[in-house]
Amino acid sequence: MRLTDMGDFGEIAAFLAAHDGVVGVGQAHACGLSDGDIRGRLKRGEWLALARGVYRSAAHPLTEAAMVRAAVLSYRGVADRTTAAWWHGMLRDLPLRITLSTPHRRTAPDWPIDVLATRRRYQHESVTDVLDLPVTRKPLTALMAAVDPPSGAAFLDRMLQKRTVTLDGLYRAIDDNAGLQGMVAARRLLAVAASDSESDAERLFTRLLDDWSVVGWVQQYPVGGWRLDFAWPELKVGVEISGWAFHRDTKRHGNDLAKANWLQRNGWSELQYNWHMLNDTPAQCIQEVIDRLTARSAAADW
Repeated sequence: MRLTDMGDFGEIAAFLAAHDGVVGVGQAHACGLSDGDIRGRLKRGEWLALARGVYRSAAHPLTEAAMVRAAVLSYRGVADRTTAAWWHGMLRDLPLRITLSTPHRRTAPDWPIDVLATRRRYQHESVTDVLDLPVTRKPLTALMAAVDPPSGAAFLDRMLQKRTVTLDGLYRAIDDNAGLQGMVAARRLLAVAASDSESDAERLFTRLLDDWSVVGWVQQYPVGGWRLDFAWPELKVGVEISGWAFHRDTKRHGNDLAKANWLQRNGWSELQYNWHMLNDTPAQCIQEVIDRLTARSAAADW
């Protein structure tokens, strides 16, 4: 074997190790391999074809990261939405469907990987490379994942709470990508996040009580040195409402715990809901309140 071949072998081996065993034909050429070299590896079973011009080393397992790389390479695209969130480490588990965008017309590869490929082009400043994979930047990723049902607004709240993204960064991402599909919904969501979401959550809860004809409640009911957001004093049932988690501070959290402990010691039954619960599962929340009131009423009659 020629010394140049040994050098090429070392370069492609290092590339595969750093790229989850996945390589595109252009990347293989850049590592010094010819088309004949590629055909030889395929013939010997050293490489497996995943899609046209996309290969996996047989020495490397087909991991989730390998599937993402193969999909992005095959479509010549950019990982976005929940797949980008996973690649950034913002989501623990990779959703079953790989999400990406591409400006090119591409025929779906014949492989058992579920890919949602959207035809669109991102501005240069909205894309970055993470481990040599093009992905949308964190602010845009957070917004796009938040309007995707599997993750939702609670995901965006968590990213704000962890300071993975900031409100300013999210607003810039919306302004830079105003024409993208989903940005109208993202802007509405961000308006709630930036506002007094606790008040908005209380309005949601009041509307639910009215829609379900639940009566007898009092707002801001004084009890034990605190105030309950909603209370049914005769039945000693209280409901506490919170907004988005990233608005809450340590002092407020400690005060809420002290209140909850006092209520429990003094025979109150407390329920707690946040904006996400009231927005995403309103029927479940109000039914839980009705069930608690019914149970308390029955116990009182007994």
